[in-house]
Amino acid sequence: MGIFDFLKFNGNKKLEERAQESAYGSTIINSLYATSAAGETVSKDQAIRIATVWSCIRVLSETIASLPISLYEKDDDNRKIVLTNDKLNRLVGEKPSPLYNSFMFIERILTELCLGGNFYAIIERNAGGEPINLHPVAEKDVQVFISPDGRGLYYEVENSDTIHYPMSGTIQSMNMIHIKGLSFDGIVGKSPIVAAAETLGISIALDKHAGSFFKNGAAVGGILKHPGTLKPETAKRLRESWNTNHAGSLNVGKTAILEEGMEFQARSIPNNQAQFLETRQYQISDICRIFRVPNHLVNDLSSATYSNIEAQQIDFVVHTITPWIKRIESEFNDKLIPSNKKGKQYFKFNLNAILRGDSKARADYYRTLVNIGVMSPNEVRSLEDMNAAGEVSDEFYMQSNMLPLSKLGESTTRKDL
Repeated sequence: MGIFDFLKFNGNKKLEERAQESAYGSTIINSLYATSAAGETVSKDQAIRIATVWSCIRVLSETIASLPISLYEKDDDNRKIVLTNDKLNRLVGEKPSPLYNSFMFIERILTELCLGGNFYAIIERNAGGEPINLHPVAEKDVQVFISPDGRGLYYEVENSDTIHYPMSGTIQSMNMIHIKGLSFDGIVGKSPIVAAAETLGISIALDKHAGSFFKNGAAVGGILKHPGTLKPETAKRLRESWNTNHAGSLNVGKTAILEEGMEFQARSIPNNQAQFLETRQYQISDICRIFRVPNHLVNDLSSATYSNIEAQQIDFVVHTITPWIKRIESEFNDKLIPSNKKGKQYFKFNLNAILRGDSKARADYYRTLVNIGVMSPNEVRSLEDMNAAGEVSDEFYMQSNMLPLSKLGESTTRKDL
């Protein structure tokens, strides 16, 4: 569907009618919550109350939001240059919308992807078709539809009671940034929270159990046994009196006095027998697996050593950060780069900041690349946020004291000197 065909598309029909017109039927709906076998409803709001989930999302969102993103262009010699003064570069790298700077915008992208599996932002364009603002839209306010010809998507954005978007209604695909997480159909991403509902449900249940345990003064529940027969109202009054005087953290340490031959019999499984702490420790690793975040980044150092942390950090960049930034770069390149410049201009994150290592490792790395003519001294200074040292430092150098094995022993003295 072309842009002019879309403008002629009837935008006044009900969503149900449009869904029936679609070659694939109804709107695509991505579930935003699930009920786990532990009996807990797992949703975004419930999930972020789990400390490990909160920490994993912070690690991913803040790490990627901290990376510089720039618009590049390939020149005739296939060398890349940063388009520092280009409007698109400033839009994405500095101020994507009136409400968000670049850091906040990228941070929201990752937060939405980690919780719901999808991020939406309406592209506002000027009269010339150039992007001038990117307006994030909450996932709950967006419905995704397959176009009548089955070749594309369009979106229905509805204003909520608390949020009024600058643009709403029918939004064509070319005007919607839609970044997806892991997807089974290529249309909408799957929510990690819903997909891992069983794991997170256990964590929620464990947190509630811990809260209830300490609320009741770190004491187990049990049975008050009376040798006689109690009337219902007497039993109720006795239970309420016991809970008032002995339940809750404020009643810890109080001495219970049992009369008339009564005795207390504990009936709950003690936490040490239920392996409560071990289960909570295991849940940290299980949740880290969902987001593919190394345990040490959520401050779990139970199995960390100096050597394996360094390896995990590299693995984190390669297998966790890189796929996320590729998703973002691909969508920006597809929706924001003009058609006549696709393939020549592109957005790219700079990963150097989190790959630099310690000072000694960086120095050895730079020295090697300068000595074999791969980098110039000024390129090294640029990576270290230092000003250029002059034109001579733009040149490339190579050590000249290396010879092929077949030339060993031959004189290297010039005869004309």
